[in-house]
Amino acid sequence: MAEAGIENGNDEAVASKPKGLKPENNFPEHYIILGIGVGLFLVLLGTGILLFGKNQVASSLTICVGFGLVLAAFGAKIAGSWAGWSVTGAGAMTVLLFIVLQQYTPVDEPELMKGEIGGDFSRVAEIRIIDEEPMYIYRDTQVRRIKFLGVGKSLKSTRIRMQVDTTEKEAGKEFFELTGDTETIRGAFSQGKPVQWKFDYKARQVKDGSVVILSELDGIDPVRSADLDIPRAGIPVVGNWWSLNAFAQEPLPGGDPDRIRAALEGLRAEDTYVRRNSRDLLASAGESAVPILMAALRGSEEDYRIKLGVIYALAEMLRSDPKQAPAISAQLQAEDFPFLVRAAADQDRTIRYQAAEFLYMLQDRRAVQPSIDAAKEATDEGVANNQILILRQSGSYLPSSQKDDIVRQLNDPSGNLNKTFKDPSSLNRILKW
Repeated sequence: MAEAGIENGNDEAVASKPKGLKPENNFPEHYIILGIGVGLFLVLLGTGILLFGKNQVASSLTICVGFGLVLAAFGAKIAGSWAGWSVTGAGAMTVLLFIVLQQYTPVDEPELMKGEIGGDFSRVAEIRIIDEEPMYIYRDTQVRRIKFLGVGKSLKSTRIRMQVDTTEKEAGKEFFELTGDTETIRGAFSQGKPVQWKFDYKARQVKDGSVVILSELDGIDPVRSADLDIPRAGIPVVGNWWSLNAFAQEPLPGGDPDRIRAALEGLRAEDTYVRRNSRDLLASAGESAVPILMAALRGSEEDYRIKLGVIYALAEMLRSDPKQAPAISAQLQAEDFPFLVRAAADQDRTIRYQAAEFLYMLQDRRAVQPSIDAAKEATDEGVANNQILILRQSGSYLPSSQKDDIVRQLNDPSGNLNKTFKDPSSLNRILKW
């Protein structure tokens, strides 16, 4: 009887166990639940990896292992055969599923930004579009258009530039640079199809429909320049058709004087490709090249190609790394600033803009007096605007008494500024210390 009671008791105990989770080979139930939980977690993790665009191999492997754990935890007996081959067991099916996923998963191709620019390129020798690096450009001379590609999902710099070397020999027409706002251009690419733009050589503009997206600048835009990472103000006076190859030039080691002078001589070359590479080489030379560059500018101020090359190289140094400003200031002499300030008022719009932006970013107080003199003599509002903005940045850390004296000089009724600005309040609004 006792035995029967024990037996009946065991039957009741077995009958009371959940029917959904029966342990196999005495495997504890809580381990089964844990295995299912881990398996589901891995499936979700693998899906997340896939959705966030990460490694597809890792995603597939994680999902398959997760499914395998779930199947094994449930004690499922899985088998399959095809063409004489057979697979048995959750682990084997996991491996097979992974192989199948890898075979049929589409290759993750790199993102590309594609575009086409139509227009008259008959007077264009070389052209390049620059985000952080130059884009790939293909020029179709038969149908008067260029195609370009940018690698990546989005534009990276705050400004897009289009540099044009021309076949014209007249000073001021050999080279110009068009600049556009990245946010405006990014909107054109966001449509998910190649952009179609129009190049107007005469107006020096690129349009997207009726909207001007790239144009030649001749004056500093304080809002646009604020996007540049200017590290500080108030530098104290111290006694301081594949276009990627140009930007990939080997930097001049230690500002090698012989190579710098050779590059300066290259600025005078008739070949536009040589001139362009020379400008890029000088821009890569670093602050140690500044004294040689300025000596060339002082000695050949009337030489358009030398002036353009030197000013462009200096501006590009600071654009590529604004933190170089103190080191570049340390290489400049007081006698250099009248030349730089005159360049910021040059008749050539590209030179004028490059020089003005360089001085604006440099923020060296030695530019103050030359800028005051240039502003007082300016008859063009754009030139005067440049000089006052340079003055505002360069003199931002001057004592209040000196700032007041500068304002008095600029507001002198006998000067040109009150006549240059159509709105009398413009001067004080731009200076705005």
